[in-house]
Amino acid sequence: MTRLASSLDRFVALIAGAALIAIGAALVLWDTAVLPNVPRTVNVPGLRAATATGWWSWALAGVGILLIVAALRWLFTHTPAARVTHLPLLTNDSGAIGIDLGEVAHAAAHALEQSPDVDSVSGKAIIDRGTRTVDLTVNAVAAPRPEWLIPAIDAVCEQIVTMLAEPTIASRTTIHVGKGQRRRVR
Repeated sequence: MTRLASSLDRFVALIAGAALIAIGAALVLWDTAVLPNVPRTVNVPGLRAATATGWWSWALAGVGILLIVAALRWLFTHTPAARVTHLPLLTNDSGAIGIDLGEVAHAAAHALEQSPDVDSVSGKAIIDRGTRTVDLTVNAVAAPRPEWLIPAIDAVCEQIVTMLAEPTIASRTTIHVGKGQRRRVR
């Protein structure tokens, strides 16, 4: 997805999620005394009889809660993953030294691309559940040889650990097999 499309998607998700939360909260609070000057009845003939029943306020509250849950799920789904910018190594009066973990992930991806069973690799540095993580996505050939692919991945991950010498950084590798090749139906 391009940056413009991703930004537009997030903006629309924010507006739609906020609207769903507002509508859901209004439905939950409609029949209470919390909101002043709210009409007790709706001017729709078919619904006028329904608003007088005892289940109406419960149904509205249930629909409101469902809308709030749907909106929160939508908003949480569209939040971007937190990215790690750098890893501070040394800070003193004369300055600071740090490592750009994104560049480490890019270099690890480039090193892993040299493996014969790998079509392409992408790497990024993220924060996953509070842990700084170097995330590699490997697109392997349609029939990779595990005895070549797995040791290559292990060697690159071991190089990451050795280079950084930081026990709080994790590495994660996702392998997609045969993703780059399309099958033709004849």
